[in-house]
Amino acid sequence: MLRFLYSISLTIAYIPYTIAIFLRIFLNKEDKSKFKEKLFFNKVQRPDGFLFWFHVASLGEFNSILPIINHYLKDNKKYSFLITTVTLSSYNEFKKKFGENHRVFHQFLPYDLNLFINNFLKSWKPNIASFVDSEIWPNFIFGIKKKNIPLVLLNARITKKTFKRWLFFRRFSEILFGLFSVCIASSKETLENLNSLKAKKVKYYGNIKFCSNAQNDKKINDQQFEKIRNKKVWCAVSTHDTEELFCSKVQEIIKKTKKESLCIIIPRHVNRTKKIFLKLNKLGFKLQIKNENDAIDSSAEIVLINYYGAVNLFLSKIKNVFIGKSLVKKLIKVSGQNPIEAAKMGCYIFHGPFVSNFAEIYHYLKQREFSEEINYPEELANKLIKNFNNNQKVVDKEKLEELEIYSNSIFKNVINEYEILINENSKT
Repeated sequence: MLRFLYSISLTIAYIPYTIAIFLRIFLNKEDKSKFKEKLFFNKVQRPDGFLFWFHVASLGEFNSILPIINHYLKDNKKYSFLITTVTLSSYNEFKKKFGENHRVFHQFLPYDLNLFINNFLKSWKPNIASFVDSEIWPNFIFGIKKKNIPLVLLNARITKKTFKRWLFFRRFSEILFGLFSVCIASSKETLENLNSLKAKKVKYYGNIKFCSNAQNDKKINDQQFEKIRNKKVWCAVSTHDTEELFCSKVQEIIKKTKKESLCIIIPRHVNRTKKIFLKLNKLGFKLQIKNENDAIDSSAEIVLINYYGAVNLFLSKIKNVFIGKSLVKKLIKVSGQNPIEAAKMGCYIFHGPFVSNFAEIYHYLKQREFSEEINYPEELANKLIKNFNNNQKVVDKEKLEELEIYSNSIFKNVINEYEILINENSKT
């Protein structure tokens, strides 16, 4: 009955959803050539051989599956891959990573109606399907099960909040989660929640985002950094509203003892850059808005990065890092940004008290002295000054090696789960 009501609700919502998509096209938030994949039938030419299908919502989840795809790309030339996404940013990243690869395909996920689902599954015929993180689409799950396709819930994330929602429809939820062939949890909390929802074969090895390879981007060369080589530089990444003001207060304190200091701020959403500039300009700082091809202004005290894809460029050079979305109390239920990439690059990480989205990961890093919590500008400023004075790498080689061993262990266990499904699939 609940499944029927769900389908009816989606059918009613289809027209408003379509209108919203066309509005997003007007706002350049949808791809003008591929938006139809979300709304209508899509003719495809399925590749020969074994096809993995991974569904991810957005950029973070897309990046988390890259090690698995790259592993199997090398393992067997008969393996092909379909990646479905929801956001434009994840599709743009797909083009960067796999645009020239003829074994990896992309499609936007169709609307969760049986008519579109049947067409999708009939066209692609995936051998294994994987939904990543918290992507749970009931009609798709029932459709996949109907065709006896092995289904993985990969790096599953069921928070306390979403768990309560699933419990509200307990019987339906237990049926739904029972359809997955294996559920690989991203945290111990999710492990417990999935077991409570009677999911089958629930496993926990660690968050697969640890398996990503640190990408030392070379777009900004050493010559550009040469201009600020003698400065004491720290970086604030993925900042949200009010956190830039916090960082400016930190920089103001640092300036009193370290005149040749520089703060580089990379906002989570670069459309806010001009607003940030206006706020900080009133405080008397020497500012630069840096676009992708601009050189770093050596006279600036705060540099605002005004383009996407810049984080790794700076993490490869700057080792004292504050990670945002961790000081804004109103975001407490969805707080925190992924610190793994920074940790793998040997950065020492500072963060605020609100990191609920990555609480277990931050706990792991804190125990191994990769990160620490700060609450006040004076606190962060003093710790940064101490690191500057010591002039040392705060994360040593031994800790990085331990992190790599842990990451490899997670990866091997996840690959083993896929190997089991591949072997079972070859027998049927």
